[in-house]
Amino acid sequence: MPPIVALHGFTGSSWDFSALRSCLPPDRSLITPDFPGHGSLRDLTATTAYSLANHLNIIDQAAGTSGPITLLGYSMGGRLALHWAIAHPERIARLILIGASPGLKTAEERQERQLADAALATFIRTQGLDAFYKYWHHQPFFHSLFKLPTERLHPLLAQRALNHPEALALSLENVGTGTLPSLWHRLKEVRFPVDLITGEFDPKFTELAHAMGAHMPRARLSVVEQAGHAVHLEQPGDLAALLS
Repeated sequence: MPPIVALHGFTGSSWDFSALRSCLPPDRSLITPDFPGHGSLRDLTATTAYSLANHLNIIDQAAGTSGPITLLGYSMGGRLALHWAIAHPERIARLILIGASPGLKTAEERQERQLADAALATFIRTQGLDAFYKYWHHQPFFHSLFKLPTERLHPLLAQRALNHPEALALSLENVGTGTLPSLWHRLKEVRFPVDLITGEFDPKFTELAHAMGAHMPRARLSVVEQAGHAVHLEQPGDLAALLS
């Protein structure tokens, strides 16, 4: 089967796919790169490292040259996965987007989001991680994540505590939803199989997935029970079943 390249979301890292890895057959290849400002690359502070081109180059390296891949992206990783897949359709055996969007449709929406992201980046820099996570993790679509058993939740929070405020701010400013170009007008080019996956407690992204799927001729929507935005963290077994 094609190898799976899995892309984490904002504040996450390659560690986020540990539970999914344990649910997959041992012979299934799962490649999990880190993006700038996260995981093994959490110390990067050069602005050039945070360009869209550099993020796509990281996916290039993870995908290798051996043949088509299954490309999986969550949230920020889903946006980046969609950019890479549209640029390299011949390399995609299957695209899996979890809680992801193609960006914002209008210039006005993008400008408004850029202002909001800039304000949040300033908040991260000035107030630090504890204050930021208190805000970030209390968004409604993360409520179910915090119902995970302690032995699963605490290691996740410990990983996120290793992030650096400046690096997260740079990530938000350079590859945030408001900054990346919209791909809505290019969804009709997506001719390969696509799985759009959301959690039942994430109505916003479920609605977005329905809208995206209407433009993709080979898209399938799966709404996972007892999960919010982070399906791969909350219900890794269900995600593994969808991958099989």
